[in-house]
This record gives sequence, structure tokens and C-alpha cells, in this order.
Amino acid sequence: MTAGLFTDDIDPARAALARTAARFGQLAAQSRLEDADVEELALLSANAAHLLTYTEGNQRHFGPAHALRSSRQRLLAGPEADAALLVLLEGSVCKEDTAERTRRDLLHWLRGRARVREETATAEVAAMYRQARDALQHIDHAQAALLQRLGLRTHGAAPATVFYRAVSTTTKLSTRDKLVRAWEAQRARHAGPVLEQLDAVVRLRREQARAEGASSVLGRTLDRSGLDEARASAFIDAYVERAVDSTGRLATRIRATTGATDHPLAHFGAYARTLTGGAALPSFPLDGCLDYLAAITRDVFGITLTPYAGDRPDERVVLATADGQAIGVASFDLMETPRRTTRGRSGAARGDAPDRRAELSATLPEARVLCRYQYDARGGRTVSFESLHSMLHEFGHVMNHWLLRRHTPSETGLDYLPLERIEDLSTWFEKWAYHPRLAEHLALSADDAAALRICARIKRLEFLNANLDRAVVAALDFDVHRQHSGGLATSFRRLGTRFRLGDLCRLETVAGYLLSPLCRAYPGANFAYLWGAAFGAQAFEPWLGTGRGDCAARRARADRSLRPCLDPDAPSRTPELDPLFLFYDADGEPCL
Repeated sequence: MTAGLFTDDIDPARAALARTAARFGQLAAQSRLEDADVEELALLSANAAHLLTYTEGNQRHFGPAHALRSSRQRLLAGPEADAALLVLLEGSVCKEDTAERTRRDLLHWLRGRARVREETATAEVAAMYRQARDALQHIDHAQAALLQRLGLRTHGAAPATVFYRAVSTTTKLSTRDKLVRAWEAQRARHAGPVLEQLDAVVRLRREQARAEGASSVLGRTLDRSGLDEARASAFIDAYVERAVDSTGRLATRIRATTGATDHPLAHFGAYARTLTGGAALPSFPLDGCLDYLAAITRDVFGITLTPYAGDRPDERVVLATADGQAIGVASFDLMETPRRTTRGRSGAARGDAPDRRAELSATLPEARVLCRYQYDARGGRTVSFESLHSMLHEFGHVMNHWLLRRHTPSETGLDYLPLERIEDLSTWFEKWAYHPRLAEHLALSADDAAALRICARIKRLEFLNANLDRAVVAALDFDVHRQHSGGLATSFRRLGTRFRLGDLCRLETVAGYLLSPLCRAYPGANFAYLWGAAFGAQAFEPWLGTGRGDCAARRARADRSLRPCLDPDAPSRTPELDPLFLFYDADGEPCL
């Protein structure tokens, strides 16, 4: 596990949660709530939800010591505080329709919290997921032990990362074959307990759904979606079919390039290294990449990001304004990876950022983005293409948080839009890592621009390599939760026969993904990742190859194509699949 980024006294996530909880408590202690108070309570809950989602999503980087479990439960001191706020809200009537709708959302949220406390099944499900995570961790330990026996030390890195690096640099096919077979055998040998716990969760969820009178576990989840079961199923089926075809062609190319016969996708690292000629991938200046992000935000959305001084040296804080009005705050957590023993240079704060956050009188949407960086030979902070891609993706979620027309209280951090649309804006935003404007903005030389294109090509190939697993996880999650009996193995066999998965995908390989926050909160909704990927590619098509152009025209285009990302009441239109598969794999090789 990667070492934690923060020490206990400067953990920004805990500090932000403490500030949020303090303000939440002040409002909850009032004798009467005005419209603005009701809206602020909902926003504070949404801020806490976003914080938990951010922290959990980056847990592999932060380390287990800094998990923020059940952060929304900490907004209030306990059941008594919940009950007091419930009485306060029940005794209030808002003047404006929007505020009154939010008040009712808060009431529904608080009553749901009370029900959860009374349900023993909720605690049982949480315990089963913990046991499944422990079993998954055991697989990591077994694979790390395998690598160590082979003389490959992890040094705190994830075993899968070390394995990928080993496969990439092992030129002898027979040696690489042995390594792949041993790796896959370790996973298969230890996957049973993970599947047993996940099957137990499925059975308990089915009991809960029956007790509530729901048609199925999936039916209960789709109450939070803009789709019915038939429409969601048709989208998933079409995606899986395309992914099987695309992955099959990739496997054929890997076999032809590397000579691999068994588990060809496991030889992907060697394939990618062959395509790049073994050249080291470059990194890019952190400040330039952050400026690029700010330029996109300004030019597409008309939002200006103004630097503020952060609470810590390894933090960049920006205030977002549109038409002269503050609309949100974002904190960029700067994390050196790999971390050095001596951290002298990492403490330098940005000197051009005035500390003016105290001037903000109103509670604003607040969010965080993780920026993993390294130092180059000249002592400058740089980021890899992978890190830049991740920053842009996370900032898409920040934009969602800032620009939603109405905030609702949430237990999961996944409730700001109909479930199928929660990844739409983030997958659109990440596409800017592939845009020709990036090289221009960073003023790259011809050689560096060529290296950037190689990075983009490898990232596309990585998407293709993981795409079928991603699609099967979604289909498996959907299928097992629409059924009334049978476990994951039964559903996987059904999918394998229907889509002819063959040796392209294995249950023990994908089972761990069913522990994601989305799968735990809304069983059956994992297809949101497929929907978001397709939407992002389709919505980005008009921006490919465009320069700066006319601001008004750009913003009108954004309003048209990105409205579903920002308006929960907008209809969910099924995205096309052609733009996605053309973006990542056209005529056998990725292209822009």
C-alpha cells in the first residue's frame, strides 16, 4: 500500500470535514430555518459527500489510515441531533419552491438515516463487504509474495503495478509466460472467499428487496435512474458486444506482436513497450498542466479560477467565479510519487496566491483534486500523462459539484444526477488530455509533442485492454441483481455463453471491481461507467481539432452538449457507441 500523504495534524480531508460539520451544527441549532439556511444545509451535506467520494476513490494513494468512513454521519453528533434537525425542518415552510423542494429532500434524507440505524441488515452488508475486502487484500499479499520469490520487491507499490512492469520489461516469451501463468494461478487460488462474501451480500440484498416489496434489487436501484430495466439492458448488451469484438482484435494484435498464446491480454505491457520502442514516457510541468485545466474551464464554461493560499504547502486552492459571482472552491492536493525521504523542496508554497478565503461570507460548493507529481532533474514539479488524465477526470466531478442547479443531501456522494449520468462530465473533461491544444498550451518542442502523442496512444490502448473487463463487471452487476436466485458464478456463465467471452475475461479477475463505492451503494448500477464513457466520447466529438475560436459559439456548444451533466431533470438520452470505439480504436490502432 502506498504510504499516506498526510500526517494526522495536517490531514486536509479531516480538516475540511470538521469545518463542514461545525457549520452544519450551527445551522441545526437554530430555532428557525430560512430558505437560505435550508439550501446551505443541503450544500454542506453535498460537500461532505463529495469529500468522502474523493477520499475513498484515492484510498490506494492516501493509505488506509486516512479513510473517512460514514462522513455524513459525522455532520451531526448522533441520532439525537438528527431528530432535533428533523423537528426543525418539519416545523419550517420555505417561501421559494426550490428551497421547499430541498427541505423535503432533507426530511427524506434524515428519515432514511433513522431507518438505516434500525436495520440490522445494513450492518451485516457492511461487515460482509469488509470481509470481501480483506479477502481481496489476501490476494494482493499472495501475489506480492510470489513476486518476492521471483526477486521482484514491491517497495510499497501495488503488486499489480510491479507485475505490469515485470511483464513490460521481460523480453523472453517463455519467461514471461511462466510469470503470467503463476500470477493468474495465485489469483484463481485465492478468489473463492471474495466470491463467497459477495454472493452472501447478493442474497441479503434480495431479502431486503422482497421485504420492501421491490420487484428486485435492481428494480430498487433503478428508482434512482432515468432508465427502465429494458433500456438499460439494451445499452449494456450493445456495449458488451462491441467490447468483445474490440478486445478480440486487440488480443490478436498482442499475439502477433509478442508471440503470446495463453492469456494474451496479460502480455499487454510487453505489447505496449514494443510499440513505443522501449522509450521512456515523458512528464509535463505541473504548473503548465494546471494552467491548461484553468484555460479549458475559462474558455468552455466562462469560469475563472483565481489562486488562493492553501492551508498547507502541498495544496493549491482556487476560487471559481462566473460573471463576477463566486460559484465554488477547489483544493488541489499535491502528492509526490514516489515520495522521497527528504521533502525539502515539496514544502514550497506558491507565493502569488493571497490568503483571502476568510472574505467569503457564503458557503460554497467545495471539492478536491489529487495531483500526483515528481521532480525533474532541474527540481521542477512534473506530472505524468496518466496523472494529468486523472486530474482532468476528477476536475470534471468538481465542475459537476459547482454547476448543479440544485444540491441535494446524500449518503453516498453519488446522488447528484440520475445514476447513469454521474460519470458523464468527468469522462468528457478527461478527453482534453488528448486534444492537440495541450501541446500548444505547454509550448512543447516537436520532439516533446511527438512523445505526448505516444503517451496518448498508450493510454488509449490501456483503455482498450481494460474495456471488456469494465463491460463484464457492469453486465455481471446488472444481471445478478435482476435475478431472484443464483450467484455471481451463475450470472458469469450466462454472460460467457451469451457473449462468447472465451478466455478474454475471467470471473476471478473482475470480481474485485464489485467492491467499488457505486456497486456497494447502488447494486446493479455499475453500467454508469459504460454510459459515461460513451457520453464523454460523443459529447467531445465537436471539440476535436478545434482551437480557441469564438467564445460565444463554444459556450453555446457546451450548453447544448453538456446540459445532461448539469441538470438532474433533463432526460437521459442513450449515447451512441460509435464515437467511443472510434476514439479509442479506429482501423486496428488508436487514433485522434
